[in-house]
Amino acid sequence: MALPLSYHWRNLLVRKTTTLLTVLVIATVVAVFTWMAGFAAALNRSLSVAAERHKLVVLKRGATSESNSAIPIEDFARLNQLAQVGRDPRTNEPLISPEMMVQVSLPRIRDGGRTFGNVAVRGVNKTAFAVHTNVALEGESFSEAEPQVIVGRAAAEQFAGLRIGDSVSLGFGNDRKFRVVGHFSADGGPVESEIWGYLPALMNAYNRSMYSSAWVRLAPGADPAEVIERIKGPAIQLEAATEADYWLAQSQAIRRYLFVAYVLVTVMALAAVFSIANTMFALVAGRTREVAMLRTIGYSGRQILYGFVVESVFLSLLGGVTGCLGCVAWLRLVGGTKDMFGATTFTTMAFKIDFTPGMALAALLLVTAVGMVGAVVPALRASRIAVVTALREP
Repeated sequence: MALPLSYHWRNLLVRKTTTLLTVLVIATVVAVFTWMAGFAAALNRSLSVAAERHKLVVLKRGATSESNSAIPIEDFARLNQLAQVGRDPRTNEPLISPEMMVQVSLPRIRDGGRTFGNVAVRGVNKTAFAVHTNVALEGESFSEAEPQVIVGRAAAEQFAGLRIGDSVSLGFGNDRKFRVVGHFSADGGPVESEIWGYLPALMNAYNRSMYSSAWVRLAPGADPAEVIERIKGPAIQLEAATEADYWLAQSQAIRRYLFVAYVLVTVMALAAVFSIANTMFALVAGRTREVAMLRTIGYSGRQILYGFVVESVFLSLLGGVTGCLGCVAWLRLVGGTKDMFGATTFTTMAFKIDFTPGMALAALLLVTAVGMVGAVVPALRASRIAVVTALREP
C-alpha cells in the first residue's frame, strides 16, 4: 500500500518556512518563464503573418532596411521590366507599390507618456492595398486631397494621440497636422504598428524626392528566386528579398534578446532544481527516524522513494500555480501590449502578450520535471536508510 497523499501534504505544511522559500523560488522561475514564453509567442505570431514568399521588398543596393534605403524614381521605373509581376484585375496595372518610410516619436500609453517610441510612418498609394492584401480597413481610408492618415490597430493601442479624430504632427519639422480618419488591421503583422498616409502628401511634408522601397506582388506560379536575381542584375541593380526573409533579418536583434532571456530562465530553472534538492535533503535529514518507522511497519524503500518524489512534485506545483497567477496579475497590472525597437529599422514593432492555457500547461510540466529531478537523489537516500541504525539515532 502506498503512503497516503495527505501524509505528504501535511509534511510540507509542518515545515512552513522551508516550504515557503522553495515555493517562492519556483514561482519566480515560472513567472519569468511564462512571461518570456508569451513574449516569444506574440513576436513569432506577428512575424509569421509577414511571411509571403510571393511578396517582395525592393531596396537600394547596400540598404539593410526601408529606413536607410532611398530609391530614385528613375530606378523605381525600371521595375516595370519585370515579367512575373502580378496585375490588378480591375485596372491591369502591375502590383508594384512605391512606398516611403519615416519615423515619428510618440508617447506610450502604458506609462502615461513618460517614454516615447519611434512609430513608422509609411507613405503609400492605392496600389499598396492590392499588394498588402492582409491590410483591412476599420473605418475610412485617407484622402488624396487632405492631410489624413490611417493607423494600425497595434500602434493605436500602444501610442497616444492615434485615435480616430486625433491629429498627429508629421513632416520634416513636425509642423504638418495630419488627422487620423481610420484604423486598419493586418492579421497582427508588423505593419499594424505603422501609420499610413498618401504617398505624395507625405513626401512633400518630409521634403523627400525618392522612395524608401517598393513592394512587389508576384503573379501566381512565379519563381521568387528568379525575380530577385533579375532585380539584382545589371538591368535594374537594386536589392530584393521575400517578405519572410526581410522580416526575419529585421528581427535578429530581438531574437538574440530572446535567446539571452531563455538562457537566464534556464539558469533560474537549475537554481530551482538545487533549491528543491536542498529542501528535500533537509526533509530527509530531519525525518530519519520517521522513515525508519515507516520501513518497520511495512513500507518498502521504493514506496518511500515515490513518497518523497510526490512531496517534491507537490512543492513544485504549488510554486508553479503561484508563478502562473503572478504572471497573470502582472499582465493585468501593467498590460500585455509591448513594443520592441528594431536595430536596423529604427522603429518599434508593437504586439500583445497573452497568457494562454498552453503556457500554463507548459509551465506546470516544466516545474513537475524540475521537482522530480530535484527529488531523485534525496529520495534515493531516504529509501536506503538502514532501519536499525536510524532507530538508534537520538
